[in-house]
Formats: sequence, C-alpha cells, structure tokens
Amino acid sequence: MLEIGRFQYWLGREAGMTRITPFAWRLGIACVSFITAIVVYCCARIYPPEILEPFQAVNTDLATHSAILGSAPSFFYTLALGLAIGACASSISGARLHCLIWIGLALFLELSQHSIFAESFSSWLITNLVEPIWLIFVPYWTRGVFDPLDLLATLVGGIIALTLLTHLPKENSDENIS
Repeated sequence: MLEIGRFQYWLGREAGMTRITPFAWRLGIACVSFITAIVVYCCARIYPPEILEPFQAVNTDLATHSAILGSAPSFFYTLALGLAIGACASSISGARLHCLIWIGLALFLELSQHSIFAESFSSWLITNLVEPIWLIFVPYWTRGVFDPLDLLATLVGGIIALTLLTHLPKENSDENIS
C-alpha cells in the first residue's frame, strides 16, 4: 500500500519487508541535500572548499549563473546537517534543539566571513592552532566571501529542516494498516 500523504511506503508485510520510516526519510533527504551541495561546489564554484578541489570540474555555463547557484550550498548544507543531526535525537523537542544549535552555528560561520571578522579570526587561528590544523580551516575565512544571500539560504534551509523534523513524526503507528 502506498500512502504518499503520510510519507509511508508499505513494501509488503507478507514478504517480510519493512516500510521507509520518517527517520529514513530524514536521512535520505539529508544525503541528497549534502550530495547536491557538493555537486554545486564542484561544478559551479571557482573556489570550492580545499577538500573538494581534486573533484572540481567547473562548468562555465553553471559558474556564470552564480546569482542562482551561489547560495545553494549554504541552503543544502544547512538542510542536510540540520536533518541529520536532528534525526538522531531521542525526541522531537531534542531534534528541534539540535537543529537550532546547528542553524546558529551555520549562521555564525556565515557571519564570520564578513571582512570585519574574517581577518582577525583567521589571524587568531594561525597564532593559536598548530599548522596542520589551521591550514585546514583558515581558507574558509581567507578565500570565503561574505554574502547576505548565504545568510538567507542558511536560514531557509534550517527552517525547512526544522519543519521536517517537527511535522514528520518519529514513528508511524500501525493502526491503519490492513
């Protein structure tokens, strides 16, 4: 039985198969969102995160549409990590709290790329962390560009994650199964 409105797939209890639960939906949406963010970074960004540079294959057609795709990674990363972190909580209120903490951290990281903060923050990292560690993190502030649309995309991705965590219950009841 297929019940799209309730996000349930019944694959056949007689055959011993199970349904896709809301937990699986959350993690599935999170995985697709995370992969989408990586693809956008690799195909449409001139400067992807350093860890993705070996996979960079900038498509000039996509890169010229930075107004459309520029903030997509911020949206998809926040959606993916908000859902993944929230889905692992033991209650809906815990899921919301974990997701809100992630949204706050993501907004902080986006704000920290502003020129007012980025230079002093990267200098602080260089002086207080050992070289292998700061070499990983400092490019986020030295190469990253502050964009208010990234803040908006982060907020929208977080709100969607919160909505999915709140309105997609942890477990479905078996009351309506025939």
